[in-house]
Amino acid sequence: MKGLNIIFLSAGLLVIILGTIILRNNNFAPDGADAASNIIIEKNIAYGNLPKQKLDLCRPRSISGKVPGVILIHGGGGDKSDFLPACKELAQRGFVAITVNFRESPPPSWKAVLDDNKNALAWLKLRDDVDGEKIGALGGSLGGYVASMLGTTEFQNKVNCVVNNFGPTDFTDEAWGEGPLYDEFVEKFFGGVSYEENPQLYKQLSPITHASANDASPWFFTRSTNDHLVPLSQMTKMIDALSSLGLDTEFYEYEGTGSGHANNLPPLAALQLFNKRINFLEACLQ
Repeated sequence: MKGLNIIFLSAGLLVIILGTIILRNNNFAPDGADAASNIIIEKNIAYGNLPKQKLDLCRPRSISGKVPGVILIHGGGGDKSDFLPACKELAQRGFVAITVNFRESPPPSWKAVLDDNKNALAWLKLRDDVDGEKIGALGGSLGGYVASMLGTTEFQNKVNCVVNNFGPTDFTDEAWGEGPLYDEFVEKFFGGVSYEENPQLYKQLSPITHASANDASPWFFTRSTNDHLVPLSQMTKMIDALSSLGLDTEFYEYEGTGSGHANNLPPLAALQLFNKRINFLEACLQ
């Protein structure tokens, strides 16, 4: 009996350890909605003709009329599965959500990245169960950048509120030019064209350039205080620009650790951050 108790204790500790690892590697969510019977999840739906143009759809099992929609956009080199927990949680709260895969090549990748996400957004808005006047965008890193572009650039499907998690907003910012991602963006995102060679291109592809009183509102920015990749000024300058136009913004910083965006968090802190992001969308779109 004593030995059996030890086995159960060891198994319990293993579950706790594994849960902590999952939360620290992806603070976009603790995944607890797999067994939910009140939502429907459809995977690998094509929104275009190319292999990468696939999305996962999460929706309530029962929908009356039209409900708000949310597009979830992963970071560079990521996958739509990164946001599947958030997708499920949004469906639990009555939203139709999609998490999107998109092309990141060939260089210059900005063309494919923006076109694919705009096409996925159009797919979402055309659904009979989605209220096209209540659309949110949430993304992390490169996805945060894309979400910001969907909330600022003038096009038919401009979103109504944005959650930018540590994504760049101003490619003309000196701090960005001195940062660790600059060279990679020059090579891949801008197709080998440096800022010095074409400053207008960098300006045109910066969300801050397109900020206007007609933009999405409100906005929610989140960032680790120890982010090694995207400078703080990428958040603060965008917030200042939006605020000067009378648009509502909120900024939340957290004490993450680790490399990259420093998103490692203890389980409780990760859950709190996850809920802050989802709660913001819920309040914005209701």
